[in-house]
Amino acid sequence: MKKFVALCAGALVLLACEADESSKTAPKEANAPAAAQAESAQAPQSQMTDEQVFAYIIGWEYGLPTYANTPQRIGEMLDLDAMVQGIVDNESVLKDSNRVLQLSPEAQNEINEHYAKVSKERQLAGENAKPIAMAGPITGKAVVITDTTSMIVKYSYMQGVTIDMLFDALERNFGEEFETRFFIQGVRESIYGAMDPSFKKAVPDERLRAVNSKFMQRMEKIREERRLH
Repeated sequence: MKKFVALCAGALVLLACEADESSKTAPKEANAPAAAQAESAQAPQSQMTDEQVFAYIIGWEYGLPTYANTPQRIGEMLDLDAMVQGIVDNESVLKDSNRVLQLSPEAQNEINEHYAKVSKERQLAGENAKPIAMAGPITGKAVVITDTTSMIVKYSYMQGVTIDMLFDALERNFGEEFETRFFIQGVRESIYGAMDPSFKKAVPDERLRAVNSKFMQRMEKIREERRLH
């Protein structure tokens, strides 16, 4: 759990590094689709609370490296719609024990094994590895997984579940619930920004730095209190 706290404490610092790295490692699509950008439902930053901005920061922090690092490893771009669906579904499961994810534990293991094999084969192939397969169009629509759903869509869904678990751990560390919709907005905009450097994120850098600093200080207080106890 302490690792989660440390990771989030440096969110904005890491964000700048990962943004640079993504430009080197992630294949670029010409532009983030205009419809998809509009679908992110950007809230005016002046109307966002600090807690909402922080959720946005963490979405960017978790979304960008997941998007940027996956292609070189498995040879395919993640499907953003499926990734977001994984976040949405996992939030439902966390709030209601009667709900289940669209992928069973057995199916998740099968997918992980598949991509572990793919990753190993790409490492062995080196420069001869197959070109990275681009993702399908971003629609902003809900994703329903069926028997015919592709492996990459399923894997993208699982990545969404994974980063939402990190988000949940962060909430528990702070002892409060951050709004998931702003976390998702941060995830989306991190990817739109990687696709199109001209994309303007919802919150200016100055406020991102200020809010991040505020929560880093809060985190230090939490750490100190835990040390004393």
